Amino acid sequence: MGLPSIQDSVTERSVGVSDVIRITPTFSVGGAAATGDYVGKTTTPEFFTRVARRDGFPAIIKSLVITDKTTTTAVAMELWLFESTFTAPTDNAAWAISDADQLKCVGVLALAADRWYSNSNGKVFTDDRFCLPLKPTAQNLYFALVARGTTPAWATGDLTLSLGVLQD
Repeated sequence: MGLPSIQDSVTERSVGVSDVIRITPTFSVGGAAATGDYVGKTTTPEFFTRVARRDGFPAIIKSLVITDKTTTTAVAMELWLFESTFTAPTDNAAWAISDADQLKCVGVLALAADRWYSNSNGKVFTDDRFCLPLKPTAQNLYFALVARGTTPAWATGDLTLSLGVLQD
């Protein structure tokens, strides 16, 4: 029995590989959402690609940065994370998912209103205090944004989400 090759050591057994996964979410309806509304693509949730290095591999969510091209007031939100696809409500409708879909939830990140930082052209949300371990069944991680206050009138292209991940 020989020693593992350098390639095995690097590609198969390394830990702590970091990545930042970005997505610009689609808004089917757009416009301002009320407290408790789903904000996103109607019935078809979007996902962060390659959160895990391989199907079933663990990862840790460390940070989230959201860039916002609008200059309206910041709002508290939640980012719900799912290990597989789920049936999302209609954009700007009340956030409600089935019991079966709720079992797919691997965590919820609270996005406090005081973590938004403004400039004359928009806002940036940043929070690097997360430490959410997960082991999705596939490499992708589905998500839903939920308003916990009245949101700005976002349209597709206004937001970009960047998820900081430690991959095993």
